[in-house]
Amino acid sequence: MKSILFVDDENQILKSLKRIFIDTEYEIFTAQTGIDALKLLRENEIHLVISDMRMPVMDGYQLLHAIKGLYPKVLRVILSGYADEKVVFKALQQNVAKVYVFKPWNNEKLIKLVEQIFETEEILATNNVLLLINNIEDIPTIKSSYQRILDLIKKEADLTDIAIEIEKDQSISTKVLQVANSAYFGMKTGSISQAVSYIGLKNLSNLIMSTSIIDSIGTNVKTEKYIEVIWKHSFYTNKILTFIYEKCLKKKLPVIASAAGLLHNIGIVLMIKNFTNEYLKIMMKNLSDDYGLIKIEKDLFKVSHQEIGGYLLKWWELPFPIIEASLYHHDPFNERVINKDIVYAVHIAQKYAWDRLDENRESLFYEESFNEIDLEKSFFESKLDEDFF
Repeated sequence: MKSILFVDDENQILKSLKRIFIDTEYEIFTAQTGIDALKLLRENEIHLVISDMRMPVMDGYQLLHAIKGLYPKVLRVILSGYADEKVVFKALQQNVAKVYVFKPWNNEKLIKLVEQIFETEEILATNNVLLLINNIEDIPTIKSSYQRILDLIKKEADLTDIAIEIEKDQSISTKVLQVANSAYFGMKTGSISQAVSYIGLKNLSNLIMSTSIIDSIGTNVKTEKYIEVIWKHSFYTNKILTFIYEKCLKKKLPVIASAAGLLHNIGIVLMIKNFTNEYLKIMMKNLSDDYGLIKIEKDLFKVSHQEIGGYLLKWWELPFPIIEASLYHHDPFNERVINKDIVYAVHIAQKYAWDRLDENRESLFYEESFNEIDLEKSFFESKLDEDFF
């Protein structure tokens, strides 16, 4: 039986939450303070903590941050008022919490959210996924130079100090300047300090994290050609994803999902690197067919590249929308998906990225995804041809 701990300093809210889940299969615990919550965690097996943000002595962010350190396998969700948006974003960006629920909540949606979280976690922790991961000799880790920069960003250090740290690594410096001078940001600068200031810490964090993951995997002569195709496709996917949000939907792509397109196929890259001979045979036969690729992955490895990608992104502590984009980009209508709009948009973007690369690939594609994000297909396609390439 799964157990949930609700934490809120208002007793009436705790009573309401307990009533909502009274007829479910979950064992429910409640606490009115962070101190009491930590005591319950020490004494009981808790699988999920849902905590309010605004509490005296120890607030929700401090509590969830402590739980992440002490009990990393415990899932964490924010229950918050709209006034807490800044701290909510910080918690999501730093993977202190997976998702958030704003007060007042919808009872049915809250129950469904809990189900979705547990079901996705079960996919990522299946024996088949863990067995394959255990057979990988070298799971990439983030280089210390990247980690130092990420730590400074998390601490909200002075921009000058962050820029100095970036300048110590030529590859990171090059990437930051490349992004700052791209059409997306439109800067014309050779200064790291100016670039960091213009890009902003939120975007910089995702950029550094994504670059560190790509760098950590690397290539060799045998795999270079295939991995280059995947990276190019991923870059186009991320570009189209941003285009969908900003040019078509007229809204900002959430910063915590800004690398979703870039990392959605990370599972393929890792499988090419670690199971080179077997996987290149699959790639040569099925590069043009998502259906065939996934089927053969399941037959040969018992898992798909989406599941491996989702696991790795979780292991690297990427924000939950990026994990979902990897896990469900070929299955956007899966009932487990929480960040639906992002997954639909990535699904669309990855299909049109393959089209633009002219790889003759039959993408596993659901046109209904356009309707789900209120985007007219013909408008999108004409605007893509007109403005994008």
